[in-house]
Amino acid sequence: MVTPQFLPIPKAIHALACETISRRVDRLPFTRNDVEITEGIVGITLECLNAEVMRTLPLKTVARGTGTHPGLAECLSERRGSDQGGVAPVIAEVLVNAGLAEPAEVLDTATHTQIRGIRLLPAWTWHIGSGEFSRGGGQYTGGYDAWLARCPVCKTGILGRVTGKRLFGIPPTDFYFDCSHCGAKFTPEKDRFRLVSIARIADPRWRQYLNSSRTPDEWSALIREETPVRQAPSRIATSRYRMASRKPEAPHQTPPVRRPEKSVRPIEGVPVPFSTLRDGSLIVTGTPKTLYFRPVGLRFLRGTRHDLFCQAKRTLRQALDSTAFAGVKPVFVHEYAQYLPLRLGPVTEDLRRKNDPRYRLLLNRYGDADFSSFAMENPEQAQMKGILIVFLQGKLCHVAACHTTFEDLVDHTFGNINADRCYCDGDETACRINSLVTAFRDTPVIWIHELEDDHAIDAAVTDLRNRYLKVPAA
Repeated sequence: MVTPQFLPIPKAIHALACETISRRVDRLPFTRNDVEITEGIVGITLECLNAEVMRTLPLKTVARGTGTHPGLAECLSERRGSDQGGVAPVIAEVLVNAGLAEPAEVLDTATHTQIRGIRLLPAWTWHIGSGEFSRGGGQYTGGYDAWLARCPVCKTGILGRVTGKRLFGIPPTDFYFDCSHCGAKFTPEKDRFRLVSIARIADPRWRQYLNSSRTPDEWSALIREETPVRQAPSRIATSRYRMASRKPEAPHQTPPVRRPEKSVRPIEGVPVPFSTLRDGSLIVTGTPKTLYFRPVGLRFLRGTRHDLFCQAKRTLRQALDSTAFAGVKPVFVHEYAQYLPLRLGPVTEDLRRKNDPRYRLLLNRYGDADFSSFAMENPEQAQMKGILIVFLQGKLCHVAACHTTFEDLVDHTFGNINADRCYCDGDETACRINSLVTAFRDTPVIWIHELEDDHAIDAAVTDLRNRYLKVPAA
């Protein structure tokens, strides 16, 4: 058997692979089945798979002809100097779930049985003559080609460049891009790319983006879950799907809920049996006292702000002095010493542009979301106090007691996010609520119940939290 040649993994591929795992599986490093998954084990595993001619390894050693073929467990053991029999199946599962590899079967000639294996997807391979992906579909160099590293339709596969083939019913082109997961196909049109086909018709984005032509930046906006540019429906799409005429709304009816065009992260909340009245209010029954929540009308003071965290002006050294960064401080002090005297915002942005997944260690869970500035429209409501809830799509996301005025909580806390609040030592709750309001700005998100008695406010908030959120009162 030819000895495999372990080519060092290029930094760009390693960084993108680690970021992909952090985004689709769990943030590195993490523990899975008592096995610690780190950036190092990810890089070594990819190097072991890439060293094989077929980019495939069995999880355990198998017999091949008169000899044996080492499995992934043995390769990892040789590279790491200890028994890695329990690590191989775990890291294989992580790579498959992240979309970097796929399950495979390898024949064991001694027992004539198929042994579980793993195959590295072509888009994540490399060769000795390049420091990037070995084929156009997986290339990730930032800028124009950045959207190819992640399909904007399924957000799982990688777009590969296909040449020498024609698509039925589509004008001939020199090449097109094909998704390795959902089968989406994009054809070039000058400086744009048109989505012409999706293999999985049940995909929720099939009708929304079919036949739409967008620039790479606009497709990248969908990948980053930003608000895409509004475009008029194409002639093909409008001839096939007709828009239903809107009926005039009665004065007493609540405006219909319009979902945002972009795909936002799943709403974290608890489904609750709240009832909606004809005037648009929510009624909460089953509590010691029936509560009526009214929707809060908001006026937006400016447009959506992307990458707000980039505006943080304190230095990285000043930020790391906070106890919130105690767990990651040693990593940044030793490996990013050159960044310590620089401003925190540009440093975080620079790490992100370099596809370094550790930039996420500096931000809270919602620190890289889209934010906006807003305030309450009704000045009388703004001066009241009581109970505030965040209720969206049938889920109760947040309950808060307001002992001063709703203006302080809505206008000055939730509606006014600055750069420093996006980081780990900032305000994760405010970032979460602001991002929900920003994404669903056409839908009531914040609801209030006026109440003057502070003891009654605390009692009601405690009851709502224990009953629906299942967390102790703050």
